[in-house]
Amino acid sequence: MNLEHQSHWHGRIEVDLRDNPDNMPCGLNLSEACAVSAGMVGIFNSIDHTVPKNSGSFRRIDIKLREGCIVGIPKHPASCSVATTNIADRVSNGVQSAIAELGEGFGMAECGAVIPPAVGVVSGIDPRTNKAYINQVFLGMSGGAAAPETDCWQTIGHVGNAGQCYQDSVELAEVYQPIHIYLREFLADTEGAGKHRGSSSVACEFGPIDCECEVGYVSDGFVNGPKGVRGGLGGGNSDQVLTRTDGERERLPGCTQAKLGPGEKILSISCGGGGYGSPKERAVDSVAKDVREGLISADRAASVYGVQLDAQGRVDTAATERLRAG
Repeated sequence: MNLEHQSHWHGRIEVDLRDNPDNMPCGLNLSEACAVSAGMVGIFNSIDHTVPKNSGSFRRIDIKLREGCIVGIPKHPASCSVATTNIADRVSNGVQSAIAELGEGFGMAECGAVIPPAVGVVSGIDPRTNKAYINQVFLGMSGGAAAPETDCWQTIGHVGNAGQCYQDSVELAEVYQPIHIYLREFLADTEGAGKHRGSSSVACEFGPIDCECEVGYVSDGFVNGPKGVRGGLGGGNSDQVLTRTDGERERLPGCTQAKLGPGEKILSISCGGGGYGSPKERAVDSVAKDVREGLISADRAASVYGVQLDAQGRVDTAATERLRAG
């Protein structure tokens, strides 16, 4: 990646995506439009927000692609059926984290990947109507990345989504589908620690009532979670666990169509988001607030952020200074 500043009106950014694998025999390949857009998302996430998103700015960006590449110009008969996610996430995250390496105040950490079970497609026969139903639900996800000047947007949903994705109302989700949501909460100590904090993972547990159902999902980030930048730590990985009626728990793969019987439930854990900057540079009061709100534990505050709290949750200034000095 090259950032060239010839003058205040001649700056250019070049993103070279040609050194990537060839088209895959599946729908992961990016369309040309998605490849260019994903690169531009990473750029505009990383530079001054006052730069207008218009054709003048677009002309200062050069996204280099090659034909027959998974990230670029697809070659028949390659499919691009999931071009808006997965590989596109990798492009945007790669661009914004690469820009972060250029210097303090630029870029952004990695946003979490998407579509854990709580954002999957649920289907079955509704016993209330004896009719088939199928719908994608948005019961709980987070994934927001930390930026140079601020903490994450917790529920950004997707690196290209910019926080515009609504989370389903629990009550309405239970009306529209014959399911029950048992749990929806942020998981403590899954945030991307940093001077500015990435989002925490969201845990959501749900299952069918008096019927069977299938939950189809592609839980990206199950193996490789979102990374931090400039000393920031990575956010939590996604995960998914099926609980049978007898209490037996089964860890599910990252991509499947899980079949659930009456009373069974699936625990969905979304990716968190990466942190920006060293955790020991985070404002002490912000760390204490995160502990009070249950986003991090007091142990993590001390071991990762170097902030010691007393039994009442107040900052122990002397002990904190020793921890941060060491």
